[in-house]
Amino acid sequence: MWQSEQLSSIAGYLSIGCWLIVFVPQLWKNYKRQSGDGLSMTFLVIWLVGDVLSELGIIFQDLLPTMFLLSLWYTVADMGLIWQVIHYQRMANLRYSDEEDVLLPGYDGRRRRSSESTSYKVSWYFNAFAATSIVFVTIGSLAWYYGIHGTNLRHPKLSQIFGWGSAILYVGSRIPQIVKNCQKQSTEGLSLGMFVCALLGNLFFTSSIFLRSTEWDYIIVNLSWIVGSLGTVVLDLTIFVQFFLYKDGSHKHKDPDYVE
Repeated sequence: MWQSEQLSSIAGYLSIGCWLIVFVPQLWKNYKRQSGDGLSMTFLVIWLVGDVLSELGIIFQDLLPTMFLLSLWYTVADMGLIWQVIHYQRMANLRYSDEEDVLLPGYDGRRRRSSESTSYKVSWYFNAFAATSIVFVTIGSLAWYYGIHGTNLRHPKLSQIFGWGSAILYVGSRIPQIVKNCQKQSTEGLSLGMFVCALLGNLFFTSSIFLRSTEWDYIIVNLSWIVGSLGTVVLDLTIFVQFFLYKDGSHKHKDPDYVE
């Protein structure tokens, strides 16, 4: 017979597997479409802040290195997805601007080339800044965590504050995306795979907690993560319903100012 601790470990590993690939379907979909206009930027930013708070909670509680590395991966992947969305938006804005310029009387091709040169420089600086930020966050987080890991520098109260903050943000992050889908009457540009992975990851994670122990003290310590996971599951199910409701909708018009 399986022991509850073994089942908890299996559920934990399944959760990790889901979270490791959660962004891959959306990144691939954006790449194929050369656009991230289906995503609400507000949703992504709130999700990123939630992951940062979760990482801080793990650091201050000095939890297992695997939990820390996974939370660091979430943060870096969030930043990569946000970079991709902004990059494609910039490209869309440039194409839209070029099309408008060609139609203007007295169109000057030399001015266009000068404008393109400036735009590419700005894009290069933005990409360099994004890459530097990811490297800085990665190195800084690793140094911070391993600098206090195994010491007596834990801050349980601070960890709980960050944990509850991340739980509230995780749940709230879905609301801008749900609203955007309602306004568009479409889920075009969204990857169902990303939300499936997120849903399964949260379900497996919550199961791993309850399978390990149902002692009240243990539940209280992990309550913020439980609330955040189950609350997110409810809203992810709402997005699944939207996929079903809007599956026949077509949203062909793309506004270059899509970021919210």
